[in-house]
Amino acid sequence: MKKYLILFIMAIVALILQTTLFYEINIAGVKPDIILVLVICISVVCGPRHGGFVGLTLGLLEDLYLGRFIGMNSICKGTTGIIVGWFTLGAFSENLLVPIISVFLGTVLNGLIYFISGKILGLNWTMNLWLWNTVPLAIFNMCLVPFIYHRFYYFAQGLGEYRINPEFWERFS
Repeated sequence: MKKYLILFIMAIVALILQTTLFYEINIAGVKPDIILVLVICISVVCGPRHGGFVGLTLGLLEDLYLGRFIGMNSICKGTTGIIVGWFTLGAFSENLLVPIISVFLGTVLNGLIYFISGKILGLNWTMNLWLWNTVPLAIFNMCLVPFIYHRFYYFAQGLGEYRINPEFWERFS
């Protein structure tokens, strides 16, 4: 139970960072999607089932927090989590190159799913808009991976076998 509480706290921190601190960072017209990076990293380490569930949950949390197109981020991030997790099942996830490539391709996939969902809903988006937003976002997200992946890997391996601070958790037992 503690491991899921830590994962939930990580998601809340990622959402807060994404909408406050990283909201001001704007490179090539895009802002990083830390929640998507978290979903893809979980998919790489834990597989498609956990990646899809975390993607659906965090996407819905992001939709409720931001209040636009409720359910769209949930579907897109959940589907991305499942597909990336499925493609990386046999990958050597300890190698940093695996999550870097996975985040790049997963971000492109998520953008494509988001674009197709928007077109189905009748939004007037062009393929050019998708291209000019998704590729810089994929590069931006890919650059975040080396800073967060190794610490996250040891935590997420088995969804929480790595203990951050044992004395802290003894207070709640």
